[in-house]
Amino acid sequence: MPDFVPLRVCPSYHFDIRRNRQGYWVARDSRDLVGGTFLTRKEALRFALFESGGDSAQAYPEPKGARNGARAQRRKGKL
Repeated sequence: MPDFVPLRVCPSYHFDIRRNRQGYWVARDSRDLVGGTFLTRKEALRFALFESGGDSAQAYPEPKGARNGARAQRRKGKL
């Protein structure tokens, strides 16, 4: 008899975590299905980890010292 492996029911989310212009931390799914606004980076990361089932490979926080650098590079086509 073959081993039964259940399929994952919920979709996996890929979260980008960054600061917005008001200084709040935003955790947003890449498909804009799930997200939230938080006071601290730690809360945003905790939310992303909870929603992704604890898989830290699905949460992409911006580096602590970075400030809109990745966003500007994305607009220029470097990322």
